[in-house]
Amino acid sequence: MTQAKRDKIAPVSIFFLLYISRIVVSMTTVQSTSVSLMNTDFLISVLASMGATLLLSLPAIYCYKKHKNPFDIKWVGFFYSLYFIFIAGINISRFSYFASTTLNPNSQAWMFSIIVAACAFYGAYLGIEGLSRFSAFGFSLLVASILAALILNLQNYQEINLYPVIRNSNDEMINNILTMTGNSTELALFLCLSKKVNGRAVKPYVWSLIASFFSLFVLVLFVNAVMGDAASLQVFPIYTLFQYAKIGLFERIDVLYISFWIFGIFTKSVLLIYCSGIAFRPMKKSTKCVISASLAFIVSLIFTELVQVNTLPQIVNFAPFAVFGVIIPLLALIFKKRNYGDELVEKF
Repeated sequence: MTQAKRDKIAPVSIFFLLYISRIVVSMTTVQSTSVSLMNTDFLISVLASMGATLLLSLPAIYCYKKHKNPFDIKWVGFFYSLYFIFIAGINISRFSYFASTTLNPNSQAWMFSIIVAACAFYGAYLGIEGLSRFSAFGFSLLVASILAALILNLQNYQEINLYPVIRNSNDEMINNILTMTGNSTELALFLCLSKKVNGRAVKPYVWSLIASFFSLFVLVLFVNAVMGDAASLQVFPIYTLFQYAKIGLFERIDVLYISFWIFGIFTKSVLLIYCSGIAFRPMKKSTKCVISASLAFIVSLIFTELVQVNTLPQIVNFAPFAVFGVIIPLLALIFKKRNYGDELVEKF
């Protein structure tokens, strides 16, 4: 039986955390940075992206198994910290864009960025144990919301809307695959959190990716079957899918979408700010959380006030993923010495 340890989380918790992280960013990517029409062939891109992400995860997985974690190298950890802050800022800016354009068009995006950044600081300061408990609730809400939207949209499901299957060009499909794969920060998060898991971490990580991509696949399937060509006209098609769902005479249930996105962006932001603190060690905890949350807020301002995040070239999304998710773990796997301390801890 696995005993509870302070500042450690159960393997199922890392599944919850990484599932939420992946599904939130996947849905955001589909809604705001898709480079093609929202058609049935987008489903092929989702499956291909899942396969590519799992394949590119192999260096990180073997780093974990061989006890060659790149986070053991202090100067490498510093750059990972900057990477997590950058990604946190992008995710905050995406939510702020949604909130200021859809939820309350009369508000300013920076106001939502401040709120999310402040909550991220507070959550990161509380630590991984509190976040893991919160993630179980967030996961339950997320799954319940998705199931509710799918069940209530069965009456609107029209298979004819799924044809023709292939409408986007090969280049557009490849760009979609690169976009979704390049937003996979979970590889780096897995390496960072692996030492915090009180047990094996590989299976929860792999299943979190499979489950999140499967959830996205089903949602995109319903988006196309329910809305048809109109899906490409929606800035936030999955949000529109929730608006289509109704319970009898009651109002539409898009409030569920808003609720789980708020929970999801909170979990994702806290996780990134917390991991940035782990990666950059020579400071006390509160100072690291303040600095990381503040820098993430500044990054979010850049992408809401100066540059639209959905206008960035693909290289901006994919290059950081390739460097921190694939190349650095691969180099660590080849050149880094084995950490025998971790191996002894694992055995005893």
